[in-house]
Amino acid sequence: MRNKIRYSFILALLGLLFSSNADAHQLSRSFSKWEINNKEVSVTFTVPSRQVTLLPVIEGQSSSLEDLLTSHLKKYLKVFTSSTECERQGDIKSIYGNNNYVRSEIKFYCENFSNNLVIRNGSFFPVSIGHVHFARIKIEDNEWQENIFTSSRQEAVFSLETGESNRSRLEIFIDYVFLGFEHILEGYDHLAFLLAILLITFQFRKMLLSITGFTLGHSITLALASLGIIQPSGPAVEALIGFTILLVAYEALTLEEKRKSLFAIFITLLVLVVAVISLTVGGTINLLTWIGLIIFTLSYSFLLEDRKQAEKANPIITIIFGLIHGFGFAGVLMELGLPKDGLVVGLLGFNIGVELGQILVVFLAVFSLYMLGKTYLSRYKSIVYDLTGMLLIALGVYWFVGRALGI
Repeated sequence: MRNKIRYSFILALLGLLFSSNADAHQLSRSFSKWEINNKEVSVTFTVPSRQVTLLPVIEGQSSSLEDLLTSHLKKYLKVFTSSTECERQGDIKSIYGNNNYVRSEIKFYCENFSNNLVIRNGSFFPVSIGHVHFARIKIEDNEWQENIFTSSRQEAVFSLETGESNRSRLEIFIDYVFLGFEHILEGYDHLAFLLAILLITFQFRKMLLSITGFTLGHSITLALASLGIIQPSGPAVEALIGFTILLVAYEALTLEEKRKSLFAIFITLLVLVVAVISLTVGGTINLLTWIGLIIFTLSYSFLLEDRKQAEKANPIITIIFGLIHGFGFAGVLMELGLPKDGLVVGLLGFNIGVELGQILVVFLAVFSLYMLGKTYLSRYKSIVYDLTGMLLIALGVYWFVGRALGI
């Protein structure tokens, strides 16, 4: 027990030291706004600067990120009407902003307006196969429309009369399934939490109940937040996601130990110290939430005395923690936007994509453990278990502290 606490304490300290830029979601994405009036097409294209730094692979070296983006968009962003390419007016104006984004202003002129406008966007897909581009389009006085461009769907068609896209509900559904699937695979904090859950129990039925609880919890808050019924603080939610990983991993690591009071004291002191610092420097979590967090940590630590009790409570705990992770999923979905013409379909597709990603991850984890159990490495399973738990603790501290303090 003392060794586990000592090593966990060291890893937690390392997590504290490196708690900066604690973002577990490095999704490749860009955004654009299109306004079409009287044969003129005005485009504002925005992309994180870190994405632009990938372009020298295909564009060659350039003196600035602005020039890189300008050169790239000239080749990969096109507009057509009546199968005729619209002419770009003047130079593309690109500016590097203070918020680490590069923004380009582009204008096109379409001489032969027909029934449809075709936008062909192949930007960034050559350097990032999983890149997602979210576009908002307004044609004349019609309603704003939303469209998602992916590597497999680089073209969108809009009616110049109604301003609407020709996407079917099935296509919208498939797009959002893809987004949900991609998000869970690139959301390393969500994956870390799933792994922490698996450390609690290795029995398939109990494992299934725990994963189902997590699914139920995050599905509820994903829907509530995405539909605008509840609007929590994004930074606070991200910090609490790190806390769930820390708490569950610590619980898994000390299940077989008799002196669990050391764990309870350690974890509560950590939360208390972070709370004081956060409230002093103006972190992302308010006072009332900190009080609730400290009470919950104490109760959680003392009530779950052994593995049997933890396995029994795990489905309920995963529902509660799933509610927090659901708000995290919703943050990404709200950033991308839900299509007005397929709100429910998009939400359902995103959620199913997340579930498919979860199933894949759990299957791979269980299969890997099963295969390792067939080799001589099975004799080291307790060491692997402890190392995994301690690594998850360090990651939990890293994300929890970094996000709670806003660093």
